[in-house]
Amino acid sequence: MTVQAPGTERPTFRRFRVVAVSEDRGVELDTIYGTADGIDSALDTFRYLGAGDTEVSVRRAEVEGTRAGTMRPRDEHIVFWVGDGSATIEDVDTGEALAVQPGVPVLLSASRRYAFTADVRTVTMVHLSDRVLRRALVRRGHVPTGPVVLALESTDDSARRTLRDVIRAHGGPVMDAALADSARQAVNTAIADAVVEAFPVVPSPTPTGRGSADRAAEWIRTHADQPVTLRDIADAVGISERGLQNAMHRRFGESPMARLRAERLDGAHRELETSGGDLLVADVARRWQWAHLGRFAAAYAERFGEHPSDTVQRSRRDDLLR
Repeated sequence: MTVQAPGTERPTFRRFRVVAVSEDRGVELDTIYGTADGIDSALDTFRYLGAGDTEVSVRRAEVEGTRAGTMRPRDEHIVFWVGDGSATIEDVDTGEALAVQPGVPVLLSASRRYAFTADVRTVTMVHLSDRVLRRALVRRGHVPTGPVVLALESTDDSARRTLRDVIRAHGGPVMDAALADSARQAVNTAIADAVVEAFPVVPSPTPTGRGSADRAAEWIRTHADQPVTLRDIADAVGISERGLQNAMHRRFGESPMARLRAERLDGAHRELETSGGDLLVADVARRWQWAHLGRFAAAYAERFGEHPSDTVQRSRRDDLLR
């Protein structure tokens, strides 16, 4: 189950706790890890704890028993390492297989399917949103034009050591509900930067040479929850504002700012739909750069056919039924 932490915590901060006997882990973890097809397991006990916000969270599982199964594509990228025992991971799409070594981080890209076997007692995981990794790649000069896919393993010993040091230093703050927003953003950024530094980007099989409109659309998606101007988008893809507008109209039939508006509405909708009813509409609207709540509600209703408060109520009902 997921528990919203009390008090004055950041609106997107959440705690995660599942304690199960035998193999009854609950449907929420199957959703998080893409294991709705089931797991072949012989579990005696299962304990799962974690905390963080929608961009970065740290989780730990303690298990007695074995498991095997397949993970479908998920919402988040996962860096994990095991404390003991043995495990294997295979990318179902490519056939690449990896024997997981204790203490060595492995990355599972959100869009990929993985088959796994595991006989380990402890697993530590860092979950990262697609958005936070895209931003980190953009900071390194790489603008993704498709799904973000990073290598399963890091072959750079120096970058791997840096990643371990960063997670060791910042894992506690990530799980601290009292951490200020500005400090949390800096911590999330440091972790995401260390991840993309350690794990190489897997080249996309899609054709290269994507046009400026596609690159602009990807950049907008990555930065939709930040203050953005038309000039910012044009500078990011290296063309003039007029050239950008013409390219977006030719490719998508819409302006860059219309695309930005839609991405902001979609981001707010995702948060409210998965909130379990615990988020305030005003907080979500502000986080997605909507300064006027009335305009946000009207635009939201036009795009999704329901008011933001309706989404919150539906999410609360769905959460109670789980």
